Amino acid sequence: MRALPLVFCFAVALLFTIVSAPVHAEVNAYLNRYTITQGDTVRLTIEATQQGQAQRPDLSALTADFSLLGSKKMTISSLQNGSRRATTRWQVLMRPRRSGDLTVPAIQINGERSFPMTLSVLRTVAGTSTSTAPTYPSYSPNYSPSTATNTQGSQAPGALASPADASAIRITTSIDHTEAYEGSQLLYTATLRHSAPLDEQAVFSDPFLNQALILPMGEEEVSEVNVRGIPITERKQTYVVFPNEPGSFIIEPPLFAGTLDGGQYVEVLGDAIELAIIPRANDNSAGYWLPASKVTINDSYDRPDHLEPGVSITRTITLTAEGLPASRLPSLMRLTNELANIELVSTDLSESFNEQGLVGQRTETIQITFRERGEVTLPPIDIHWWDTEVDRAQVASLPPVVLRVDGSTQTHQLPTAIQGTDNSKGSTINVIDESENASSTGTPRSVIALITLLATISITSSLGWLYTGNRLRKLRQVQAKDREELSEKQKIKREKQLLADEQIAFSALHKACSLNKPELAQARLLEWAALFWPDSHLYNGRDVSTAARNKTLEFLIIDLEQHVYNNAGDPWQGDLLIQSLEGIRERQQARR
Repeated sequence: MRALPLVFCFAVALLFTIVSAPVHAEVNAYLNRYTITQGDTVRLTIEATQQGQAQRPDLSALTADFSLLGSKKMTISSLQNGSRRATTRWQVLMRPRRSGDLTVPAIQINGERSFPMTLSVLRTVAGTSTSTAPTYPSYSPNYSPSTATNTQGSQAPGALASPADASAIRITTSIDHTEAYEGSQLLYTATLRHSAPLDEQAVFSDPFLNQALILPMGEEEVSEVNVRGIPITERKQTYVVFPNEPGSFIIEPPLFAGTLDGGQYVEVLGDAIELAIIPRANDNSAGYWLPASKVTINDSYDRPDHLEPGVSITRTITLTAEGLPASRLPSLMRLTNELANIELVSTDLSESFNEQGLVGQRTETIQITFRERGEVTLPPIDIHWWDTEVDRAQVASLPPVVLRVDGSTQTHQLPTAIQGTDNSKGSTINVIDESENASSTGTPRSVIALITLLATISITSSLGWLYTGNRLRKLRQVQAKDREELSEKQKIKREKQLLADEQIAFSALHKACSLNKPELAQARLLEWAALFWPDSHLYNGRDVSTAARNKTLEFLIIDLEQHVYNNAGDPWQGDLLIQSLEGIRERQQARR
């Protein structure tokens, strides 16, 4: 009987120990394949479920046996028994450095570790190149997309292992800088090389970087080269890339998908490139940031020779920036002046390309109407920008301009003496009105003159105060109107930019669904939904379903996530998802 209290006390102590124990993250890791061929890629998925924020996993142990090509992160939160738990998932794309049985080491997050895994890497078949550098993939009739080889951009252009590689396809990618300022220009080049003719329906997609503007730089360049007697076609496309946020990012490479002349379907993916985007070097009072290689500003005038009140002149100011989109260039001239009405007639934005990249130009046409005479001073214009070539701040300036406004030309008649001539004496006699010197019997003439002067000064001062008050009231009204117009223009500009970003994101989602890539489609879906419902906080597929309020879309997203996370046996088809999204998009836009 004495043993029962002891057992009870031990159970209570054990219960308190369990309850008071700290909550750690549950870490799991798995591969999408456990047997691959040397040169292929494998995707490592790491999941951590915990309360609060998960630490970033340390992937340095993987670099001994693997090349890390890219990674992405996703967080899925849920509410269970009044407690919110979050599952953070990292997906890492890797390529083994050698063949054999390679160990994927344990990954540690918040003090917890995953289990190590073994990946079997088979040697390439006989007859392929023994060089450590990757070569063109040679496709067989039994080719499947999962065995496509990514080609590194460091390989020599056009290198073919042997004449047997007649159907080889290769994509190389390069970028001029891997470290740049936020908002600055990067030049990204993708080159597709192939020896066999390609089907007209083949797709060569554009690169993608989240939160960045990517524009093709001119037309695609097509050329023919001969390598060891084999004719090779090169298709090179250069893009300008403008990252909008600081941090570490991966540029997703272009993808080739299509059939060769013999009817073989192939998919080839270029290499991902990692970027380090650093924050702005400085901030100015105007709030804009212009990282560029060159910025110039100039102006011209259309004016008459003589300026007077009521006359209008036209001033044209042009700001040109090499390495910046035209939409990011700031307004140039203040629209307020005490002696003139200044009105912005038009703003023209234009863009062109040169050998260094994108050239943005902003041209403002301003009408200046003079209200009164005097010196009208147009203040200097200073555009602060950051020179990315020498890495320092610069200023593009226009000096102040002083315009002299004269009054209207009037003829003033001066008083003259009345003269007469006495012919008899030959002398000149000044005839003056006697009333000038006559003494009045009333108020002295000097007093009357003084009273008149004081009355004139009093009336002039009163009129001046009235005129000044009226001008100040009108000036405040003009300033308030200018602020309202500027606020409305900024609002319209933000809406247009959001609409353009949404259209680009939806095109990327449409392409991912057309290629039937569930992982890519899931990432594109979240990016597009965040732009289409900007007021909602969307972190996963469930949030997208809630925002759309569409049961069909909810089932399609569940099916998509089933293929992404559970490796469903049947291939995923993205046509139903994109059809449903197109209908939702049309209905929502019609309501707006």
